[in-house]
Amino acid sequence: MDKNINMQDVWTKLKPKSAVWRTTIVISFVLVVSQYLSLAFFWWNLYLPEMRQHAHYVAVNLTLLRDAEQQAVQNPQALAMHDWIQHATGIEVVRNPEEFPSLKDKPLAEFFTQELENQLRTELHEDIDVYFEFKPKPRLWIYIPSLKDVWVREPLLFFAQYNPFIIIAWIIGVPLMAIIAIVILVRQLNRPLKRLELAALRVAKGQHATTLETRRGPSEIRAVNAAFNQMTYDIQQATKDRTVMLAGISHDLRTPLTRLRLTAEIMADKDLAEGMILDIQDMDEILEQFISFMRDGSDETSELIDVNQILSEVAAQFAAQTHIEFHPEPLPEVLIRRLAIKRMVGNLVNNALRYGQAPIVLSAMEGRQQLIIRVRDHGHGVVESQIPDLLQPFVRGDSARTTQGTGLGLAIVSRIVKMHKGTLDIRNHPEGGLEVSVSLPLPKTS
Repeated sequence: MDKNINMQDVWTKLKPKSAVWRTTIVISFVLVVSQYLSLAFFWWNLYLPEMRQHAHYVAVNLTLLRDAEQQAVQNPQALAMHDWIQHATGIEVVRNPEEFPSLKDKPLAEFFTQELENQLRTELHEDIDVYFEFKPKPRLWIYIPSLKDVWVREPLLFFAQYNPFIIIAWIIGVPLMAIIAIVILVRQLNRPLKRLELAALRVAKGQHATTLETRRGPSEIRAVNAAFNQMTYDIQQATKDRTVMLAGISHDLRTPLTRLRLTAEIMADKDLAEGMILDIQDMDEILEQFISFMRDGSDETSELIDVNQILSEVAAQFAAQTHIEFHPEPLPEVLIRRLAIKRMVGNLVNNALRYGQAPIVLSAMEGRQQLIIRVRDHGHGVVESQIPDLLQPFVRGDSARTTQGTGLGLAIVSRIVKMHKGTLDIRNHPEGGLEVSVSLPLPKTS
């Protein structure tokens, strides 16, 4: 059982993950098998029968040469048969040792001459040796033990007409070119899927205006792209509808809230009036948080900005409410959405003001290929186990249970950070309080 599980694990690791390589391997396997079957057909139905037929033809001539050589002791005229065979077929007996072939191991040549050698041994009943020589001219050398110190040479007149490069190209080049063509074709077929994947990731990041080409390509791909475009349009429209709905609710509610505040301000009971005014302010802030959460700033244009300007504006905005420590340092410009980043920093300072204690430290510094913005308060911090949940909408820490709020502040911050491809880190400061760090990528310099 364990062995089967291990084999499954090995197969899972070795199995290609992409459709490109899966398709390529399957088609390449079919191509290689078809090429092998073609070679097998050529070998069994063309080459072997032709080789056996040629071996029979050579065996007849070798029998005549052998008989003439044996009769020459008693009848020298019998050697005239050698001249006749040489003239008719080109097969000749070589007696000069200097012309004998220089025997070398040629595994590839022996693979093709083995069948000829076996057939000659069967027909002549001797331990025949066959040696192929390609240069200077293609020819076969045949050694017959009964002829003793001579070799028989047969010229291969038509073999020289074969082009070895064409044979190699057919055996190796055709499969290689077919595999390359398959890879190119499959990559072209999978390219629209890659575009769809990237478009889906952009939509997941809030870029709902992403669209795909619907006028070119296969009809199936165009249909998928059209469905994707319709989906992104519906998402974009739904987002706009929710934003408009919340904006309408905010507008409609703020009118009676304003009347209630005016009424509270002229009430005789000042304690009751002050409580009503604070409740009205909380309700107004809650409405503003809902609007900010829906309007994430993805439609805002990015621009190169010195973050110190934004931090200075936020520090000045909250200076009347609490003590903010901000000492700007020289920073490089970063490509950001100005209003979105200002809303993000404002939410962090507002959270620190609402749930922490003064002073609130606001700072920014340059890191490795990134710009780091930090907001720290001097409160009691939060329980470590609750930190991951603080980024979820409508979730607040235990220290915030007794205060008013929607729990959307850090959720808005998280969305804006993701929109800028940055990272968000929340931790308790060693010296007390909660510290939130936002890292934004800096433009790459050449």
